[in-house]
Amino acid sequence: MNVPTIGGARGIFEIFVPGIFILLNLGMVVYLLPFTDNETKNLIVNVAASPVYSLVMAISFGYLLGVLLRLLRTDLPDKLSSSWLKIFARKEHKHETRLWAIDNFPYIGWIGETCKLYLPPEAHSFYNKTWGSRRLEKQNKQFFNFVKIIISTSDEKAAAEIYAAESLTRYISGMFYALLFAFLLVTTTVISNYVASDRILSGLIFILIGYLFALVEILAHFRFIRIKEVETVFAASYKNKSIFEGTTTWTENKNILPS
Repeated sequence: MNVPTIGGARGIFEIFVPGIFILLNLGMVVYLLPFTDNETKNLIVNVAASPVYSLVMAISFGYLLGVLLRLLRTDLPDKLSSSWLKIFARKEHKHETRLWAIDNFPYIGWIGETCKLYLPPEAHSFYNKTWGSRRLEKQNKQFFNFVKIIISTSDEKAAAEIYAAESLTRYISGMFYALLFAFLLVTTTVISNYVASDRILSGLIFILIGYLFALVEILAHFRFIRIKEVETVFAASYKNKSIFEGTTTWTENKNILPS
């Protein structure tokens, strides 16, 4: 039996792990809220102590919560990461335009800069014939998804690399939302206990610090992870360039995709 893994093609854990994380935080928060009755606390303890009940809860509600997180778009963490990099990232060169920080997904402008600065001339020529004309904002995502589908039907190994990169992006995005919601839940618990009983839960303060650190790390690196996903797709399209350069549709017709 094949066990899905994080980063694998359409891996189940990119959904399951963030969902379980939220479920655990929900259980902890409900247990520690000052107005939770003893019957509810005993129920939480009994479920946590039973391997069977814990497994059923994890599969049923953990996966459901993960699916709900999966429905949230990756655009928010991407834009927040972009804003973070605009403020805190240093320029490596004086004349660097930071297009990697300001370009919109799928960063077609930055891919062009990468081809021009770091890749062989043949790659830049391929970019100009295929990707370069697709810089219209309303066509970017449709074009990107179309390229992935074309490659997946023609090159199985390249498709596996593409979906592994996509799965990692989705996993990090899911954990961003899970950490954000968990941070809000735990903050509510800390404030509620302080208001109700003048009690400071120091353990939860350390958890909040850990969550905040994880969120900052995601914001500092998410844009680069997503750029890596796009670079993987571009490299796969270049490897299979005969598909894209072989017809006039790609090189001449600029309206292949709907706006």
